[in-house]
Amino acid sequence: MFSLLKRDRATCKSLRDSLEDASGADALSPVQRKHLAQCPDCQSAADELSMSRILLKKIPSVTATPAPWFAPRVMAAIAARESELRQSLEAWAAVPRLAARLTWISALALLLASTWLYGLPKSTPKPGGQASVDTLFDIQPSAAQDDLLLAQERGQ
Repeated sequence: MFSLLKRDRATCKSLRDSLEDASGADALSPVQRKHLAQCPDCQSAADELSMSRILLKKIPSVTATPAPWFAPRVMAAIAARESELRQSLEAWAAVPRLAARLTWISALALLLASTWLYGLPKSTPKPGGQASVDTLFDIQPSAAQDDLLLAQERGQ
């Protein structure tokens, strides 16, 4: 029984597909016409399909012709976009010129600074032979402090 229902559904589906492709019920095969006469679901589907075709034929067809203002408006939009792009390109065209000038100015500044630094007198070492080193703490050993620490340790 299950296979009969499955086969019947497949027949209904193929009949509905044929109805959509064909111009009407006259273009169906004799087996499909017999099934259409016996199946109420397929009959209602065929009736709905024929009614929708009739209604669609009554609607006047409208051709999609562009209005006379369409082309000029599109061309004006394209021209506006191109002018925007051209202006942005002109703004960025100045960057390489500025970069070249900045490079030359930087090179000249480095040359002048290095010449000035080269011309400064060199620092001379302090008398005594040793360079003085500034430290954070004053380190000067004192004999008096050592004696004081030893005396405190001994308990005196």
